[in-house]
Amino acid sequence: MSVEKVRLPGGQPVKKTAALWLLTLAVFAVGTAELLPMGLLLPIAGDTGVSISTAGMLVTGYALGVVFGGPVLSVMTGRMPRKTLLNLFLAVFAAGSICCTLASSYAVLLAGRIVSSLAHGILFGAIVVAAKDLAEPGKEGRSIAMVGSGLTVAVILGAPIGTFLGQQLGWRFPFLAITLLAAAALLGIAKWIPAIPRSEGVSLGKQLHSVSRPAFLMVLLITVFGNGGTFAAFTYITPILERISGFSGSAVSVILLVFGIGSMIGNLAGGKLADKRLLPALIGGMLLLAVSMAAFTWTSHYKAAAVVTVFVWGVAAYSIMAPLNMLVLQKAGDAQELASTLNISAFNLGNAIGAFIGGRVIESAPGLHAVPWAASLVTCTAIVLAVWGAIPVRRNMLGKSDLYVE
Repeated sequence: MSVEKVRLPGGQPVKKTAALWLLTLAVFAVGTAELLPMGLLLPIAGDTGVSISTAGMLVTGYALGVVFGGPVLSVMTGRMPRKTLLNLFLAVFAAGSICCTLASSYAVLLAGRIVSSLAHGILFGAIVVAAKDLAEPGKEGRSIAMVGSGLTVAVILGAPIGTFLGQQLGWRFPFLAITLLAAAALLGIAKWIPAIPRSEGVSLGKQLHSVSRPAFLMVLLITVFGNGGTFAAFTYITPILERISGFSGSAVSVILLVFGIGSMIGNLAGGKLADKRLLPALIGGMLLLAVSMAAFTWTSHYKAAAVVTVFVWGVAAYSIMAPLNMLVLQKAGDAQELASTLNISAFNLGNAIGAFIGGRVIESAPGLHAVPWAASLVTCTAIVLAVWGAIPVRRNMLGKSDLYVE
């Protein structure tokens, strides 16, 4: 990563790497907050006097807020300076976290979660665009991967540590910690992130036109199915490892860490490969993802093979993140923030669809054994879409010779 300096309006030099680390911290805080209630449903339900399923709405409601709130707010703030946008919605996110910390009832807690979720999508979208704009030419993928590593660290460390702290100190404490992290990121960004130029005078109609073109919608579908394949199986990885592989609960925690280490490696490698050859990096990563999940159908019966496959699966699953973000920004035209926010919504929609498909497979005749295979087929759908878009098609229903060429 470059240590080239940029200058704030007042002339103070700032290293680009430092700016990217601040954006990574913001991603870590927001990503941890999204996952936090999953490990604290029992104490939250007991303390607020609701059922476990009702407490689960803290997760579902947050996801819906990300999917639908982010794009709407992105349209409403389309002309706002990028640094102002980051500061504003980090403040909104922190306010939601404070609300959760001080919640006197389940209703107040849910309201705080929804407030935070509305900031989630637009923050992630703006951070991805800022990371691209801060990067040196030809290193955009690595820059996006760097800030994306905040999310993988949130999965590996943030959520588990938050669960532990919540169990030891009460479920409110992790929300307080998230608030403090968001505040630190806000102060750092306010002081050290430069005022990043953005296109002026882009009308709402032009932005909507940019994100409604077939080439752009195709990329969103690739995101939905590419990420959906991962979550179709990963949502149920614990019962697979316990009931099929025969691992204990404590061993599963270690194996999930192995997945997380693989995801960090894959995220960084995917960013570097995307800078060199974007489409081969994306399609190759999805192929590896589909193969690793299909193989897990058989390797899950053997402990050593299962661990190796989970590691490869983690590498593949996150190797496609930076390429997908870069492809979306390439297709976005002047609607960079809106496009990136829509892609975050597509990621979350993929999570929901994948988990739903995996659940339906478990309830069917093949049952739990078939979940990895079904997940692989979901990812294969994304591969077909990506290949179809990459091959010049002279006469197709969309009237384009190549969906990736305008």
